[in-house]
Amino acid sequence: MLCIILVNKALSISIFKGIVRSVLHLIGIRLSPYSLASSETPASDFRICQPESFLEGFRNRTPTLKFESLCRCKREADSECSVCLSTFEEDSDVNRLKCGHLFHKTCLEKWIDFRNVTCPLCRTPLVAEDQ
Repeated sequence: MLCIILVNKALSISIFKGIVRSVLHLIGIRLSPYSLASSETPASDFRICQPESFLEGFRNRTPTLKFESLCRCKREADSECSVCLSTFEEDSDVNRLKCGHLFHKTCLEKWIDFRNVTCPLCRTPLVAEDQ
């Protein structure tokens, strides 16, 4: 009998959590995959921006360059996009972030389309807070 009560309680909490997430998503707030009840969820894991306006601001502040103009070295770590895991070609359009990481322009824009506002590797903000 206790097991049935506990299972019903867990299901009720799960349903309530799903409803809260849906309502927040409708008003433009997307929560991180962490639990709603977790008090250790970092504030930077909340995405509250519109991807279109953020993407335009990002494009204005971060120039697109050709890979060959950025990296004359042939280090393995610098020659692969960490989002799509493919090697940069010499004529690839890339973005170098403030943190120094390189990504294909299209890969980074897809990352932003999913309401991510930090570097895919180190989670440094793509655009400074004061901007």
